Amino acid sequence: MNCSHKYKRLLFLSFQKSNPARIPQIFLHCFLPKPTRPTRRKKNETEEESFPVESQKHLSKTLVTTLGYDTTHGRIDTAVHPFTTSFSPYDVRITSRFNTKEWFQGLMGTIHEGGHAMYEQSLGDSDTSLDTALSMGVHESQSLFWERHIGKGKGFWKFAGGMARDAFANANNNGEAVEGFEKYTDEDLYKAVNGVKFDNLIRVDADELTYPLHVILRYNIERDVVEGTLKVEDIPRRWKDDMKSLLDVDVPNDTKGALQDIHWSMMAIGYFPTYLLGAMMAAQLYHYCQLEIPDLEERIERGEFTAVKEWLRRKVHMHGKRYKSLDELLEGEVGEKLNAEYFIRYLQDKYGELYQVA
Repeated sequence: MNCSHKYKRLLFLSFQKSNPARIPQIFLHCFLPKPTRPTRRKKNETEEESFPVESQKHLSKTLVTTLGYDTTHGRIDTAVHPFTTSFSPYDVRITSRFNTKEWFQGLMGTIHEGGHAMYEQSLGDSDTSLDTALSMGVHESQSLFWERHIGKGKGFWKFAGGMARDAFANANNNGEAVEGFEKYTDEDLYKAVNGVKFDNLIRVDADELTYPLHVILRYNIERDVVEGTLKVEDIPRRWKDDMKSLLDVDVPNDTKGALQDIHWSMMAIGYFPTYLLGAMMAAQLYHYCQLEIPDLEERIERGEFTAVKEWLRRKVHMHGKRYKSLDELLEGEVGEKLNAEYFIRYLQDKYGELYQVA
Protein backbone atom coordinates (compact mmCIF):
# COMPACT_ATOMS: atom_id res chain seq x y z
CA MET A 1 0.00 0.00 0.00
CA ASN A 2 2.99 2.31 -0.39
CA CYS A 3 2.57 5.52 -2.42
CA SER A 4 4.71 6.85 -5.26
CA HIS A 5 5.82 10.47 -5.34
CA LYS A 6 3.22 11.27 -8.03
CA TYR A 7 0.33 9.78 -6.10
CA LYS A 8 1.50 11.40 -2.86
CA ARG A 9 1.26 14.75 -4.60
CA LEU A 10 -2.36 14.10 -5.57
CA LEU A 11 -3.17 13.06 -2.01
CA PHE A 12 -1.44 16.17 -0.71
CA LEU A 13 -3.83 18.33 -2.75
CA SER A 14 -6.81 16.70 -1.02
CA PHE A 15 -5.39 16.59 2.48
CA GLN A 16 -4.09 20.14 3.03
CA LYS A 17 -0.52 19.48 4.19
CA SER A 18 -1.25 16.24 6.05
CA ASN A 19 1.49 13.68 5.50
CA PRO A 20 0.30 11.33 2.70
CA ALA A 21 2.81 8.71 3.84
CA ARG A 22 0.63 8.08 6.92
CA ILE A 23 -2.42 7.14 4.84
CA PRO A 24 -1.36 3.56 3.95
CA GLN A 25 -0.44 2.94 7.58
CA ILE A 26 -3.83 4.20 8.74
CA PHE A 27 -5.73 2.24 6.09
CA LEU A 28 -4.04 -1.01 7.10
CA HIS A 29 -6.06 -0.88 10.33
CA CYS A 30 -9.22 -1.37 8.28
CA PHE A 31 -8.12 -4.81 7.16
CA LEU A 32 -7.96 -6.06 10.74
CA PRO A 33 -10.49 -7.34 11.49
CA LYS A 34 -12.15 -7.90 8.13
CA PRO A 35 -15.95 -7.52 8.36
CA THR A 36 -17.53 -10.89 9.05
CA ARG A 37 -20.93 -11.90 7.76
CA PRO A 38 -23.22 -12.66 10.72
CA THR A 39 -24.72 -16.12 10.76
CA ARG A 40 -28.15 -14.51 11.11
CA ARG A 41 -28.83 -11.41 9.08
CA LYS A 42 -31.53 -9.30 10.65
CA LYS A 43 -34.40 -8.79 8.21
CA ASN A 44 -35.20 -5.14 7.63
CA GLU A 45 -38.98 -5.22 7.53
CA THR A 46 -39.21 -1.43 7.41
CA GLU A 47 -38.16 -1.58 3.74
CA GLU A 48 -41.16 -3.64 2.65
CA GLU A 49 -43.56 -0.74 2.11
CA SER A 50 -43.76 2.33 -0.13
CA PHE A 51 -42.76 5.59 1.55
CA PRO A 52 -44.18 8.87 0.20
CA VAL A 53 -41.46 11.33 -0.77
CA GLU A 54 -43.31 14.27 0.81
CA SER A 55 -43.35 12.49 4.16
CA GLN A 56 -39.64 11.77 3.85
CA LYS A 57 -38.91 15.41 3.01
CA HIS A 58 -40.90 16.64 5.99
CA LEU A 59 -39.16 14.28 8.41
CA SER A 60 -35.72 15.11 6.98
CA LYS A 61 -36.22 18.87 7.23
CA THR A 62 -37.63 18.62 10.75
CA LEU A 63 -34.69 16.59 12.01
CA VAL A 64 -31.83 18.38 10.25
CA THR A 65 -33.05 21.77 11.47
CA THR A 66 -33.43 20.34 14.98
CA LEU A 67 -29.78 19.28 14.80
CA GLY A 68 -28.77 22.83 14.00
CA TYR A 69 -28.90 23.52 10.26
CA ASP A 70 -30.11 27.10 9.83
CA THR A 71 -32.62 27.37 6.99
CA THR A 72 -32.84 31.15 7.43
CA HIS A 73 -29.36 31.15 5.88
CA GLY A 74 -29.89 28.22 3.52
CA ARG A 75 -32.44 25.96 1.92
CA ILE A 76 -33.09 22.27 1.25
CA ASP A 77 -33.81 20.93 -2.24
CA THR A 78 -33.90 17.63 -4.10
CA ALA A 79 -31.22 16.47 -6.55
CA VAL A 80 -30.02 13.29 -8.23
CA HIS A 81 -27.05 13.20 -5.84
CA PRO A 82 -26.93 14.94 -2.43
CA PHE A 83 -24.53 17.86 -2.17
CA THR A 84 -23.84 21.08 -0.28
CA THR A 85 -23.14 24.47 -1.84
CA SER A 86 -21.79 27.37 0.20
CA PHE A 87 -21.70 30.94 -1.07
CA SER A 88 -20.87 32.35 2.37
CA PRO A 89 -21.70 31.47 6.00
CA TYR A 90 -24.98 33.30 5.36
CA ASP A 91 -26.04 31.24 2.33
CA VAL A 92 -25.35 27.50 2.56
CA ARG A 93 -27.68 25.21 0.61
CA ILE A 94 -28.11 21.45 0.73
CA THR A 95 -29.83 18.83 -1.40
CA SER A 96 -30.89 15.25 -0.81
CA ARG A 97 -32.57 12.48 -2.77
CA PHE A 98 -35.44 10.19 -1.85
CA ASN A 99 -36.61 6.73 -2.87
CA THR A 100 -40.14 5.47 -2.22
CA LYS A 101 -38.77 1.92 -1.76
CA GLU A 102 -37.08 2.81 1.55
CA TRP A 103 -37.31 5.60 4.11
CA PHE A 104 -33.93 6.30 5.72
CA GLN A 105 -31.31 6.83 2.98
CA GLY A 106 -32.82 10.21 2.11
CA LEU A 107 -32.92 11.15 5.79
CA MET A 108 -29.32 10.09 6.35
CA GLY A 109 -28.28 11.96 3.21
CA THR A 110 -29.97 15.10 4.51
CA ILE A 111 -28.25 14.80 7.90
CA HIS A 112 -24.93 14.14 6.16
CA GLU A 113 -25.24 17.26 4.03
CA GLY A 114 -26.50 19.15 7.05
CA GLY A 115 -23.21 18.32 8.77
CA HIS A 116 -21.29 19.82 5.85
CA ALA A 117 -23.56 22.86 5.93
CA MET A 118 -23.25 23.48 9.68
CA TYR A 119 -19.46 23.52 9.24
CA GLU A 120 -19.78 26.14 6.50
CA GLN A 121 -22.31 28.19 8.47
CA SER A 122 -19.98 28.29 11.48
CA LEU A 123 -16.86 29.47 9.63
CA GLY A 124 -15.72 33.05 10.07
CA ASP A 125 -16.88 35.79 7.71
CA SER A 126 -13.58 37.53 6.95
CA ASP A 127 -13.88 36.74 3.21
CA THR A 128 -10.34 35.38 3.29
CA SER A 129 -9.06 31.84 2.74
CA LEU A 130 -8.28 31.72 6.47
CA ASP A 131 -11.99 31.36 7.14
CA THR A 132 -12.56 28.42 4.81
CA ALA A 133 -12.70 24.70 5.50
CA LEU A 134 -9.33 23.18 6.39
CA SER A 135 -9.55 20.20 4.04
CA MET A 136 -12.02 17.79 2.49
CA GLY A 137 -11.02 15.17 5.06
CA VAL A 138 -12.06 17.53 7.84
CA HIS A 139 -15.23 18.41 5.92
CA GLU A 140 -16.18 14.75 5.64
CA SER A 141 -15.56 14.31 9.37
CA GLN A 142 -18.25 16.88 10.09
CA SER A 143 -20.87 15.32 7.86
CA LEU A 144 -20.09 11.83 9.15
CA PHE A 145 -20.06 12.97 12.78
CA TRP A 146 -23.69 14.04 12.47
CA GLU A 147 -24.83 11.25 10.18
CA ARG A 148 -23.23 8.29 11.94
CA HIS A 149 -22.52 9.20 15.53
CA ILE A 150 -25.71 11.20 15.99
CA GLY A 151 -28.20 10.19 13.29
CA LYS A 152 -27.39 6.47 13.41
CA GLY A 153 -27.03 6.36 17.18
CA LYS A 154 -29.40 4.54 19.50
CA GLY A 155 -30.07 7.66 21.56
CA PHE A 156 -31.11 9.61 18.47
CA TRP A 157 -33.82 7.10 17.66
CA LYS A 158 -35.18 7.28 21.17
CA PHE A 159 -35.73 10.94 20.30
CA ALA A 160 -36.66 10.66 16.61
CA GLY A 161 -38.60 7.39 16.59
CA GLY A 162 -41.90 9.06 17.40
CA MET A 163 -41.35 11.63 14.65
CA ALA A 164 -40.71 8.89 12.10
CA ARG A 165 -43.81 6.96 13.12
CA ASP A 166 -45.86 10.15 12.93
CA ALA A 167 -44.44 11.03 9.50
CA PHE A 168 -45.23 7.68 7.90
CA ALA A 169 -48.07 6.15 9.89
CA ASN A 170 -50.37 9.16 10.21
CA ALA A 171 -50.19 10.58 6.66
CA ASN A 172 -50.09 14.17 7.86
CA ASN A 173 -47.50 15.44 5.35
CA ASN A 174 -49.35 15.24 2.02
CA GLY A 175 -48.50 11.58 1.69
CA GLU A 176 -50.37 8.32 2.09
CA ALA A 177 -50.09 6.47 5.37
CA VAL A 178 -47.58 3.60 5.45
CA GLU A 179 -49.61 0.72 6.78
CA GLY A 180 -48.17 -0.86 9.91
CA PHE A 181 -45.29 1.59 10.38
CA GLU A 182 -46.62 2.54 13.79
CA LYS A 183 -45.74 -0.94 15.09
CA TYR A 184 -42.00 -0.32 14.77
CA THR A 185 -40.29 0.54 18.02
CA ASP A 186 -37.39 2.93 18.49
CA GLU A 187 -35.13 -0.12 18.66
CA ASP A 188 -36.53 -1.45 15.37
CA LEU A 189 -35.80 1.84 13.63
CA TYR A 190 -32.30 2.01 15.09
CA LYS A 191 -31.57 -1.47 13.72
CA ALA A 192 -33.07 -0.58 10.34
CA VAL A 193 -30.81 2.43 9.75
CA ASN A 194 -27.77 0.36 10.77
CA GLY A 195 -28.47 -2.71 8.67
CA VAL A 196 -25.45 -4.28 6.93
CA LYS A 197 -25.74 -5.31 3.28
CA PHE A 198 -22.74 -7.40 2.33
CA ASP A 199 -24.03 -7.87 -1.23
CA ASN A 200 -24.19 -4.13 -1.95
CA LEU A 201 -22.29 -3.00 -5.05
CA ILE A 202 -22.58 0.77 -4.74
CA ARG A 203 -20.28 2.88 -2.55
CA VAL A 204 -22.77 5.64 -1.77
CA ASP A 205 -25.33 3.05 -0.61
CA ALA A 206 -22.86 1.10 1.53
CA ASP A 207 -23.31 0.73 5.28
CA GLU A 208 -20.61 2.11 7.56
CA LEU A 209 -19.18 -1.34 8.29
CA THR A 210 -18.38 -2.26 4.67
CA TYR A 211 -17.86 1.30 3.37
CA PRO A 212 -14.13 1.40 4.26
CA LEU A 213 -13.44 -1.47 1.88
CA HIS A 214 -15.18 0.36 -0.98
CA VAL A 215 -12.82 3.28 -0.37
CA ILE A 216 -9.72 1.12 -0.05
CA LEU A 217 -10.56 -0.62 -3.34
CA ARG A 218 -10.61 2.74 -5.14
CA TYR A 219 -7.49 3.94 -3.35
CA ASN A 220 -5.53 0.86 -4.46
CA ILE A 221 -6.73 1.10 -8.07
CA GLU A 222 -6.07 4.80 -8.60
CA ARG A 223 -2.67 4.54 -6.90
CA ASP A 224 -1.63 1.73 -9.25
CA VAL A 225 -2.85 3.64 -12.32
CA VAL A 226 -0.87 6.73 -11.33
CA GLU A 227 2.21 4.61 -10.58
CA GLY A 228 1.94 2.96 -14.01
CA THR A 229 1.43 -0.60 -12.75
CA LEU A 230 -2.21 -0.79 -13.89
CA LYS A 231 -3.50 0.16 -17.34
CA VAL A 232 -6.74 2.15 -17.60
CA GLU A 233 -8.34 -0.53 -19.79
CA ASP A 234 -7.64 -3.10 -17.06
CA ILE A 235 -9.54 -1.17 -14.34
CA PRO A 236 -12.88 -3.02 -14.82
CA ARG A 237 -11.26 -6.44 -14.38
CA ARG A 238 -9.22 -5.27 -11.38
CA TRP A 239 -12.39 -3.78 -9.88
CA LYS A 240 -14.27 -7.07 -10.17
CA ASP A 241 -11.37 -9.03 -8.73
CA ASP A 242 -10.98 -6.69 -5.75
CA MET A 243 -14.72 -6.60 -4.99
CA LYS A 244 -14.63 -10.38 -4.87
CA SER A 245 -11.59 -10.56 -2.63
CA LEU A 246 -12.58 -7.72 -0.29
CA LEU A 247 -16.35 -8.17 -0.04
CA ASP A 248 -17.07 -11.50 -1.76
CA VAL A 249 -19.36 -9.72 -4.23
CA ASP A 250 -19.71 -10.49 -7.95
CA VAL A 251 -19.95 -7.34 -10.09
CA PRO A 252 -22.38 -7.89 -13.02
CA ASN A 253 -21.40 -4.89 -15.16
CA ASP A 254 -19.28 -1.73 -15.21
CA THR A 255 -22.25 0.52 -14.44
CA LYS A 256 -22.37 -1.08 -11.02
CA GLY A 257 -18.60 -1.35 -10.98
CA ALA A 258 -15.85 0.97 -12.14
CA LEU A 259 -18.18 3.54 -13.77
CA GLN A 260 -20.40 4.23 -10.75
CA ASP A 261 -18.48 7.25 -9.40
CA ILE A 262 -17.86 10.63 -11.03
CA HIS A 263 -14.49 11.26 -9.37
CA TRP A 264 -12.08 9.84 -11.94
CA SER A 265 -13.95 11.33 -14.91
CA MET A 266 -13.60 14.78 -13.32
CA MET A 267 -9.92 14.09 -12.45
CA ALA A 268 -10.55 14.04 -8.70
CA ILE A 269 -7.80 11.46 -8.22
CA GLY A 270 -6.63 11.17 -4.63
CA TYR A 271 -10.01 12.28 -3.26
CA PHE A 272 -11.51 8.94 -2.24
CA PRO A 273 -9.35 8.54 0.90
CA THR A 274 -10.93 11.70 2.35
CA TYR A 275 -14.11 9.72 3.00
CA LEU A 276 -12.38 7.15 5.16
CA LEU A 277 -10.10 9.62 6.93
CA GLY A 278 -13.20 11.72 7.62
CA ALA A 279 -14.92 8.70 9.16
CA MET A 280 -11.90 8.08 11.38
CA MET A 281 -11.70 11.71 12.46
CA ALA A 282 -15.44 11.74 13.21
CA ALA A 283 -15.08 8.75 15.55
CA GLN A 284 -12.12 10.37 17.29
CA LEU A 285 -13.97 13.66 17.74
CA TYR A 286 -17.03 11.88 19.11
CA HIS A 287 -14.88 10.08 21.67
CA TYR A 288 -13.51 13.38 22.98
CA CYS A 289 -16.91 15.06 22.77
CA GLN A 290 -18.28 12.38 25.10
CA LEU A 291 -15.46 13.01 27.54
CA GLU A 292 -16.19 16.73 27.66
CA ILE A 293 -19.99 16.37 27.68
CA PRO A 294 -20.53 13.44 30.09
CA ASP A 295 -24.32 13.44 29.67
CA LEU A 296 -24.10 13.58 25.87
CA GLU A 297 -26.21 10.47 25.25
CA GLU A 298 -28.96 11.71 27.57
CA ARG A 299 -28.98 15.07 25.77
CA ILE A 300 -29.33 13.31 22.42
CA GLU A 301 -32.25 11.25 23.71
CA ARG A 302 -33.96 14.50 24.72
CA GLY A 303 -33.27 16.11 21.35
CA GLU A 304 -30.82 18.64 22.75
CA PHE A 305 -28.03 19.22 20.24
CA THR A 306 -26.86 22.76 20.99
CA ALA A 307 -23.96 21.64 23.18
CA VAL A 308 -22.70 19.22 20.50
CA LYS A 309 -22.83 21.84 17.79
CA GLU A 310 -21.05 24.37 20.01
CA TRP A 311 -18.36 21.81 20.87
CA LEU A 312 -17.70 21.22 17.16
CA ARG A 313 -17.66 24.96 16.55
CA ARG A 314 -14.96 25.46 19.20
CA LYS A 315 -12.89 22.45 18.26
CA VAL A 316 -13.15 22.57 14.45
CA HIS A 317 -15.33 25.18 12.75
CA MET A 318 -14.04 28.45 14.17
CA HIS A 319 -10.45 27.64 13.27
CA GLY A 320 -10.94 27.52 9.50
CA LYS A 321 -7.44 27.14 8.04
CA ARG A 322 -5.60 28.44 11.08
CA TYR A 323 -4.16 24.97 11.55
CA LYS A 324 -2.00 23.63 8.73
CA SER A 325 -3.42 20.10 8.57
CA LEU A 326 -5.98 17.66 9.89
CA ASP A 327 -3.35 16.13 12.16
CA GLU A 328 -2.30 19.52 13.53
CA LEU A 329 -5.92 20.45 14.22
CA LEU A 330 -6.57 17.24 16.14
CA GLU A 331 -3.32 17.49 18.06
CA GLY A 332 -4.08 21.07 19.03
CA GLU A 333 -7.71 20.55 20.00
CA VAL A 334 -7.94 17.01 21.41
CA GLY A 335 -4.28 16.21 22.12
CA GLU A 336 -3.35 13.62 19.50
CA LYS A 337 -3.05 13.16 15.74
CA LEU A 338 -5.52 11.12 13.72
CA ASN A 339 -5.86 7.73 15.40
CA ALA A 340 -7.73 4.95 13.60
CA GLU A 341 -8.25 2.98 16.81
CA TYR A 342 -11.32 5.04 17.77
CA PHE A 343 -12.96 4.20 14.45
CA ILE A 344 -12.18 0.48 14.70
CA ARG A 345 -13.42 0.35 18.30
CA TYR A 346 -16.61 2.17 17.34
CA LEU A 347 -17.40 -0.35 14.57
CA GLN A 348 -16.53 -3.35 16.72
CA ASP A 349 -18.63 -2.20 19.67
CA LYS A 350 -21.63 -1.10 17.63
CA TYR A 351 -21.90 -3.99 15.19
CA GLY A 352 -20.77 -6.57 17.70
CA GLU A 353 -23.85 -5.64 19.73
CA LEU A 354 -26.19 -5.34 16.74
CA TYR A 355 -25.23 -8.69 15.22
CA GLN A 356 -24.20 -10.43 18.43
CA VAL A 357 -20.70 -11.25 17.20
CA ALA A 358 -17.45 -10.93 19.11
